[in-house]
Amino acid sequence: MASPPERSHLVKIRTLTLSALLLVLGLPAAPPAQAAGSLSAYRGLGAWVDIYDPAAWRRPGRVVARLADRGVRTLYLETNNYHSPGKIRYPEGTGTFIDKAHARGLKIVGWYLPGLRNLKRDRRRSLAAIRFRSPNGGRFDSFALDIESSLVKKVSRRNRKLLRLSRFLRRKVGGATLGAIIPSPRGMELSPSYWPRFPYAQLADRYDVFLTMTYYSYRTKGGKGVTDYMRRSIDILRTRTGDPDIPIHAIGGLANASSAAESRAFVRSVREHGLLGGSLYDDSIMGTEDWAEVTRIQPNPLQSPAMPFAAGVHTGAYGNVPGADRSHPDEVVYRVGPRSGDLQVTYEGFDLDADEVDLQVNWTTVATLPPGLADDWSGPAVVVIPSTALDDDRKNVIAFVPRARHPSWPEWGVREVSIQSLGP
Repeated sequence: MASPPERSHLVKIRTLTLSALLLVLGLPAAPPAQAAGSLSAYRGLGAWVDIYDPAAWRRPGRVVARLADRGVRTLYLETNNYHSPGKIRYPEGTGTFIDKAHARGLKIVGWYLPGLRNLKRDRRRSLAAIRFRSPNGGRFDSFALDIESSLVKKVSRRNRKLLRLSRFLRRKVGGATLGAIIPSPRGMELSPSYWPRFPYAQLADRYDVFLTMTYYSYRTKGGKGVTDYMRRSIDILRTRTGDPDIPIHAIGGLANASSAAESRAFVRSVREHGLLGGSLYDDSIMGTEDWAEVTRIQPNPLQSPAMPFAAGVHTGAYGNVPGADRSHPDEVVYRVGPRSGDLQVTYEGFDLDADEVDLQVNWTTVATLPPGLADDWSGPAVVVIPSTALDDDRKNVIAFVPRARHPSWPEWGVREVSIQSLGP
């Protein structure tokens, strides 16, 4: 995948009959395809392998084992692009990647980069990925289209061809989950000639999840710059699709140009907005400092409403509450403007145990919430945030964060959250 404008960074039988045959031969049957409408393959920490990484394609099993050991949930594997030979660039390696990934409990998403000039070729190669089967009958859990080529110079024609291809793919996969890998919304805003009138809303009608190529390393430096870049990209996507809860998996990087502080800011942006998941591009150029940060990305469910929240506006019950909201199990995040004085946070907590949930300000713990009532809501409780924990010239993030992580998220929640300034 290239950053807009296209700028290469790639340096470096039918199912029943087949299953019956595998059973007779004593081989494992193909795992089921992803359930219709499921976003499971796009949740949590991902890793990317493209066709320009010969070391990975020589040893797929070693790559998968390393990713699994690092906590990766989904491998995003390029099947081909519009200018390389073959429908599937490396059929044998692709089959091995699929089988090895499934054997280690990983999801695997195939992705293809169309040029949009030759739609017949783009259709054939997309379908080849969607229909691909390994010798053991394994298949991709989902398919995503890499939307970035500007070979078709006239934008209105480019959009027409993209939407024609998208309609074709939707017809072919039916209710199965489709991903749209799109250029950075903020990047397109900064380079308006690259893809003006990008069809966000039309794509939202045809794809189930957006994967944003938010390669901040091309555009900004430092943690604060990355935070601003990510916030703007996510805000644009939610606004332009008309869906504030649109499913998003954010892609950051490039990994070899991202400092530890920048990778940390990217991960915190994924958390602040409650995204399905996130990843850095790509696996071959990720350093130990990158892996140390991205392991904090959790396999969030689709959140409704999407974070971050505004105190006094979002006063409902959020968290992992039985019989109520379970779409914010990992953290509940509020955002407030610059503050120069102390703040008072008032809340009611659900089923809070001692040392279970921390209150973090700009991702630093300032308090641990006291225990409350078992299986019930407490009365109002108060935490005072000192001014020293707050930024007086930037937006502040205030988050309720349970200490346990997936898959051990506790039952917990907060409601009636208000944040008030104390003193002058």
